[in-house]
This record gives sequence, structure tokens and C-alpha cells, in this order.
Amino acid sequence: MKCEIGDIILVNSFKYPDGSDGSLHNFVVMSINMDEFEIVNLDYLCFLVSSNMEKSNDINSNYPYNEPITPTEDNGLRKRSHVKCDILYDTIKEENIIMRVGTITPMQYEKFIKLFQRSLES
Repeated sequence: MKCEIGDIILVNSFKYPDGSDGSLHNFVVMSINMDEFEIVNLDYLCFLVSSNMEKSNDINSNYPYNEPITPTEDNGLRKRSHVKCDILYDTIKEENIIMRVGTITPMQYEKFIKLFQRSLES
């Protein structure tokens, strides 16, 4: 399934940064890696979306890069969640994408990028 930057996607299989297996999670597509000829998408660079609000930055200051996101018709989320903007997942493969759930706004995209940049500086 082809995705665009800003899409929220449901992924059936991925790897956590520690190498452990993950499954059935939403992600926000932040960038798309292409091969050198830009013919085939190799993978997507994404932030994980979590509905565990105890780790959201508006509830728990120990997670300053977990930005809340409210369900809307456009983003397709069913419950209040947060985007984990401090870890960029770079192994999301096209064949593991189940469906496009929705999309974020350009303003949210910019906010997520700024949080990621701040996380790199800390």
C-alpha cells in the first residue's frame, strides 16, 4: 500500500528500537525512503502513535516528546492518543502496512518535526 507523508497508517509488524517485535500499531508517516532511482519505496520513516495517555506530555512531564493527538474525522483515530516524537522508526515496510487510517494536519506535522529536532538536541 502506497502512503503519503502525514498519513496515519496501521502496521501489522515492525521492530522496536531495542530489536523486539511489535505488531498492530498506528504510525504517522514522516518521510519516505526511496531507492536511488526512486522507482520503489523501500521503507517509511514514522513516529509511533500510542493510546497509553499516561505517557503523554500533557499528563506526564517525564515524556516531553510525546505529543497528544485528538481523534478527528480526518485522522481516523478512535481514541485520544499521543505521537512519540523522539524515536523515528525507519523499518516500516510497505508490505506490513494494513491500511491508511487517516492523516495529520500540516501544523501537526511541523510540531512533530520540531519535537523530534529538540529530542536530538537533548
